[in-house]
Amino acid sequence: MAQLQQPPPYSPTSPSLATSSIFTAARSDAGTLPVVDVPLAVINRPLPSELDEEKVERFMGDIKAGDTFTPIEVLKCETGDGNKYYFAFGGCHRFEAHKRLGSKTLPGTIINVPPSTIRGYLGGSCPF
Repeated sequence: MAQLQQPPPYSPTSPSLATSSIFTAARSDAGTLPVVDVPLAVINRPLPSELDEEKVERFMGDIKAGDTFTPIEVLKCETGDGNKYYFAFGGCHRFEAHKRLGSKTLPGTIINVPPSTIRGYLGGSCPF
């Protein structure tokens, strides 16, 4: 069984939270999740992105050329009142490239997490 480690402190310049130990340890099905087309409109990106403009433009060109990328990890959280929230903490350049191209969806894997996981990262900024 994977050991949980202390999550990294919040910082807008921290590396992707989606790759941090708490998400990896919570995923016994890592690597086996299906890739689905996730609507951009449902994805919440609560942390500010620091974008490399050249990288976004390069990704846009690659997407137009039909290249595929690693799917982004989208954390799905269902609250007690039945509301569903979708969060992406990583994949900012891929997300932005699809957004600028006007894509309705992007490839992603849906990872179900409890509300406490999202609250742990967003604290008072959590929408539930």
